[in-house]
Amino acid sequence: MKKFEFRIRCRDIESLRTGLAITISLLIVFTIILVISKAPGAALYSFTLGPLKSVRRIGSVIEEAVPLIFTGLSVILLQRSGLFNLAMEGAFFIAAATAAAIILAFHVPLPVAMLTGTLTGGIVCAIPTVLKVKCNSNVLVTSLMLNYICFYVGLYIIVGHFLDPKINTAFSYKFPEGSLLPRLFPVTRINTGLLIALACVVIVWFINNRTSFGFKVTMIGKNPVMARYAGMKIDKLIVAASFIGGMLAGLGGTVDMFGMYTRFQYTALTNYGWDGILVAILAKQKAQYVPLAALFLGYMRVGANVMSMQSDIPSEMISIIQAVIIILVSAQALLKNYRKKLIIKETQESEAGAC
Repeated sequence: MKKFEFRIRCRDIESLRTGLAITISLLIVFTIILVISKAPGAALYSFTLGPLKSVRRIGSVIEEAVPLIFTGLSVILLQRSGLFNLAMEGAFFIAAATAAAIILAFHVPLPVAMLTGTLTGGIVCAIPTVLKVKCNSNVLVTSLMLNYICFYVGLYIIVGHFLDPKINTAFSYKFPEGSLLPRLFPVTRINTGLLIALACVVIVWFINNRTSFGFKVTMIGKNPVMARYAGMKIDKLIVAASFIGGMLAGLGGTVDMFGMYTRFQYTALTNYGWDGILVAILAKQKAQYVPLAALFLGYMRVGANVMSMQSDIPSEMISIIQAVIIILVSAQALLKNYRKKLIIKETQESEAGAC
């Protein structure tokens, strides 16, 4: 019973560390607003309560959260095997470009285009892992470079073959009729992609916690030497995990494209993949917490946009919040002394009970 209570308290420390990091980052931003804004009260009000002032803004929070759910889940699977694979950004982009090209060129049904994009994302994220297995290359370097390859290849596909000459931007032709995800609420752009995202949360949770595949991948990430001695096929498992993680990022790209837009109109990397890292950090690498982390980040983004429209504070403040959260959550020294005190206290109580 004592050991069980101690584990619960250790988990509480991790939650407290995350909460403390978020609180400190918000306090830093609030302090900056108080110093540089001519009307800090109005700016803070817009930032904190602005997203709740209308149904449309609440919808915007959910719309922002949906692609972050996909990329957050992707990061969890990509890094579960211990590899720092960052190809989810490129997978998100190239999946959307591939799906858009397929549907514009062949007028295939929407599920076929989305499946094509999803598989493309899986292949992209599997490439750095295959290179690691076969050539012992650095996964971090190859995955980072692959993102830019995906960006320029995707842009070439759209601009070179499907560019709409009637508009003065690098956008594609409009998608055919019936090629968009159905809306769930008429006032907002919330679509069935939200339901797909929530279904993916359940699937990833089940894979990680209720399947032998999830157990093996977790074991490889925590102790690859033991996994190899246990007879696990490490190379195949980590490639499979990367492929599934890439499929999630690719699916997110297709959902965002066909749920939010009527034509392909990305002109740069979306940054949803990079933000997925923050979502995974806030969710403590647990799939069930990803929607909450994505909603939090979506709320902060909408609040920053509202603040920039109604005050003299730019929306880039959200970047400060994200950076400070990542720094503090990753800082192992945060609450380290408090953790030591808990360990000492529990040990003393155990020894006293034994006597």
